[in-house]
Amino acid sequence: MRATTEEDATARAAVVARGCSSPIRTATGVWVRCGSRIKSKCESCAELYRGDWAAIARSGVFDGPVAEFRFYLLTLTAPSFGRVHRVPRDAGQRVGVCGCGVEHSATDAGLRGVPLDGGAYDYAGQVAWNRDAGVLWDRTRRRMRDRWDSLEYFIVREWQDRGVLHVHAIIRVARFEAPPADVLRDAARTATAVSRVDAGVVVEWGTQARCDAFRADGDGAKTIWYLSKALNYVLKDVAMASDDAPVDVWRHQVALGDAARQMRCSRDCEPQDCVNLVHKRFGSRSQVVSASRRTKNRTGWSFPGLTRTVQRRLRREWWESRLRDEAGEPVPPVVPAPLEDLAARSRRELIARGWSAP
Repeated sequence: MRATTEEDATARAAVVARGCSSPIRTATGVWVRCGSRIKSKCESCAELYRGDWAAIARSGVFDGPVAEFRFYLLTLTAPSFGRVHRVPRDAGQRVGVCGCGVEHSATDAGLRGVPLDGGAYDYAGQVAWNRDAGVLWDRTRRRMRDRWDSLEYFIVREWQDRGVLHVHAIIRVARFEAPPADVLRDAARTATAVSRVDAGVVVEWGTQARCDAFRADGDGAKTIWYLSKALNYVLKDVAMASDDAPVDVWRHQVALGDAARQMRCSRDCEPQDCVNLVHKRFGSRSQVVSASRRTKNRTGWSFPGLTRTVQRRLRREWWESRLRDEAGEPVPPVVPAPLEDLAARSRRELIARGWSAP
C-alpha cells in the first residue's frame, strides 16, 4: 500500500512539474491536467488554452494561399440595457461628462460599466441576451454565408465591463466575392434570431459595430495579437473584483448573479432547482472561442486543419518520445502523413465555386 501511495504521489508531482497547479486523478488512477481556462485557478492550463487557440488563429491567416483571400476584423456588441458610467480607459483620454454629472478619469476604472441607476437597469434582459447570444451568432454566420459562400471565421467572445458578451471575429472571404468592409458589417449587425427559451422574443445586436479589412502581410500579425490579448481578458474570472472596488461594482455583480439565477436556461428549466452552469456565468452558454470547422465541402478556418485535438496529440507524442529517450529506448522513425498542397487544394475549391484564375 505504501509503494502504491508513493507512486501515486510521484505521478501527481510529475503533472505539477509540467505546470498544472491542480491536477485531477481519473477513475483509472492516472493524473492529468485540470484543464481550467481561468487564470486565477490554474495559470498554466489557461495559458496553454490561449496558446492553442492563438496558433489556430494564425493558421487561418498565414498558413495558406493568403493572396487569394480578403481578411476582416469584425466587432459586434450587445444592445443597451441601461445607462452606465462613462470612464476613459487611458490616462489623458476624455469621454465627456458622465450621466452622473462627473467627468471621470482613468482612475475611476472601477466604475466602468456600472449602471447609473441599478433599479432601472434591465438585468433580466442582459442575462437573457447572454444566454441567446450563441443562437444570434449562428443566424449571423448563416446570413453571411448565404451571401458569401467562401466565408470562414475565427471568433472570440469577450466580456464587456457591464457583464455582457461582445464578439471579435476574423473573417476570411475569397477575393472573387469579397465585399467592402461596411457591407459585411451591416449584413452581420442586422441579423436577428428568435430566442429558443422565451417564445417570440427577438434577439439582435447593438448599434455599435465595426468591420475593418486588413492584409495578412500588413496588419495580420497585429490582428492576431489583438485577439490573443482579448483571450487574456476572457480567461480572467469575470466575477472577481479588487478589494478596493467601489461598492456599486459589487452590487452590480450581485444583481447580475441574481438575475442569472432566476433566468430559465431552457424551456423546461426550473431555476430554483437547475444546476446548469449557465446560472453562474451571467447567463452565458457560449464557448469563449471557436472557429469554423473543416467539412467535406469546406476548408474550415485553419488551412492545415489545426485543432486542439491535433495539438493535444502532438504534445502527447512529444512527451512519450521524451520518456523513451530518457529510458534509452530506440525512438521509432517519424513517418509524416501525406499532406496535400494547401495552395493547390484551395485553388481547386475556389474554381469549383466559380472563380477564374487571373
